[in-house]
Amino acid sequence: MKLNKYNSLKKVLYSERGSIAIMMVMSTILILTPIIINFTYDTSINKLKTMNKEDRFKAKLTAESGLKFAMARLRLYQEAYNFLQKNSSAKDMVKQETLDLIWNFPFVYPIPVTEQMNAIQKNAIKEFMKETVLDGQLQLTIENISNKINLNKLRISLLNLAIQENDRINAGKEEPSEAEREENLEYNAETQLFNAVKNAIEKKSETDDNFNAQFYGIEISPLINELRYFISDPESIEDTAGADREFVDKGIVPKRAPLTSFNELYTLPSWPDQILKLIENEFTVHGAIMIDLNKITDKLLKLLIPDITEEDIEEFFKYKNDPDDPKYFNSLDDFKNYIVNIGNIMTEANFTERFTKFASQGLKFGHSPSLFKVLCTATVGRSTFNLTAYVTLPAQPSPRPRPKKEDESKPEENTESEQRDSDEEVPPANNSTNGSTENKEEQKTLLLKPRVVEIIIG
Repeated sequence: MKLNKYNSLKKVLYSERGSIAIMMVMSTILILTPIIINFTYDTSINKLKTMNKEDRFKAKLTAESGLKFAMARLRLYQEAYNFLQKNSSAKDMVKQETLDLIWNFPFVYPIPVTEQMNAIQKNAIKEFMKETVLDGQLQLTIENISNKINLNKLRISLLNLAIQENDRINAGKEEPSEAEREENLEYNAETQLFNAVKNAIEKKSETDDNFNAQFYGIEISPLINELRYFISDPESIEDTAGADREFVDKGIVPKRAPLTSFNELYTLPSWPDQILKLIENEFTVHGAIMIDLNKITDKLLKLLIPDITEEDIEEFFKYKNDPDDPKYFNSLDDFKNYIVNIGNIMTEANFTERFTKFASQGLKFGHSPSLFKVLCTATVGRSTFNLTAYVTLPAQPSPRPRPKKEDESKPEENTESEQRDSDEEVPPANNSTNGSTENKEEQKTLLLKPRVVEIIIG
């Protein structure tokens, strides 16, 4: 009897101990399960972050590789351009539109294989892909943006003023009269900016009532004075016309140096963002050797020829962009031929006078691009990296003329034999010689190596 009671008690104790153990195990599992789940989740997230960072870094390297490839193509263009400039016979055989093929076709990686390709082309692409260790995908585009006016031409530089004055004295030229200065104002960059802003506001106001209500009657001259003050040398402007007070009132320190990015214009205290967006396609802060007439826009055409009508502008682009026979201006004479002879927009004398005065103000026009926008888009995994670079091909500077020495300016006394020789009839000099000043060969413009002047990421 006592033994049975002992056994029963023992069973109860073992049963309670087992229940407690099970409860402890279940409690431990319940506690550890969310910890394990959270740890697993954090591990997967960190792994994904690491992979995304790795892909982002690879995409950045791929985009930079695309930029280097673009620089190599522009370097080839520079070498070919300089070769043609030095060899007139070869220049006559290769047109500018043919030369532009070096840089203007887009590049895509991996290179797509189409059915139209032959076996040799397919094998070449296959071998190229084997030897290339580029990760992801790459899209590369090079745009010619040499059709914009440089806003830094508004800048007043004390150094440039001293150089111009020195060149004028060395050339023996008189100081321009007040009437000549007033006449030249029509052709400088400041006037072109004024007209561009004025035309853009008027055109936008015709279709946008809210814009018209906000900017009707806005004064443009103070905006331009503010920009000129922002980029000019200190003490280079005698009368700031109140531009300095705008910066003081807003607590902004003016740069007093050339613009290096168009985005700097958004820091100007009085310039509305809406107006800056209207002119960003006609103006730049990076200089080109010449404004490319093949990239001319309707707004720029209106700036160059203010009296041109909307019908003339429409006919011009119909002629230039004819899908069956597109026209390419290989020289300023080609452009003049349309304006004078085909379009009958202005006379040859007026055209020559106008564009000569533009050139005297630093606004030159031609057909050779020298300012480019490189767009690189690289994709690796989930990451996409966008890189925009502005690349310029500066002109090789020509040697500055040396001032004449006093000894060179004094005529030497002729000896008796030299006097007899001078009395004899001397045949005229050959105009084809290098020493001829009236008919000397046109100065060739050579390009320096391409250089990146601005990079935008994002």
